Amino acid sequence: MRLWKHFISLIFVLFILSACSSNSSLELLDATVDIVKDKNLLGSIGITEGGREGEELIPTALFYEFTIKNTGNKTLGIGEVDKGIVLEIEPKEILKSVSEDVIGFNIYNPEDYNESGLGFGQTSSLVLEPDQNAKYTLHYLLGVSEKNPDVPILVPSKEKLEELRDNAFNAFLVITVENEEIARFDLNELEN
Repeated sequence: MRLWKHFISLIFVLFILSACSSNSSLELLDATVDIVKDKNLLGSIGITEGGREGEELIPTALFYEFTIKNTGNKTLGIGEVDKGIVLEIEPKEILKSVSEDVIGFNIYNPEDYNESGLGFGQTSSLVLEPDQNAKYTLHYLLGVSEKNPDVPILVPSKEKLEELRDNAFNAFLVITVENEEIARFDLNELEN
């Protein structure tokens, strides 16, 4: 009987160890944020009417860049858009308030972009292999530098943009796979 209890205990310990070793984990190696106006990073917005029809406007954006490492022993994500790795900024109350003051709405809420002529986006690797690093970017358009009916929001003043950038790490970086949260990082903890 005693041998039987040891055998069951050994199996239980091995089961727990194998379960722990298969858990994935992510490490946020680097995070930066800046205000950018760069067609290569953001693309452009085409003018669709008036005397300048066909020309392009280059928007200004709040641009985050993250380097993330899969420190686990399991591949994260699937190479399909709805099943891969997705990053999202979840603003703390102060950042949400600054965003609403500077732009007029919460740039971190996709629904608030409706009819603004602006948008947001990300570049990312849908899959992260064990011990692999990858760069991810998130950007939130803040306006254009000249009036246009396609994009009615003009870029805020330099001071307002600096205020937004200075508060941009008052947030959490949330990472999901298949709509399930797999990691959360407090960006305030990364500030130097």
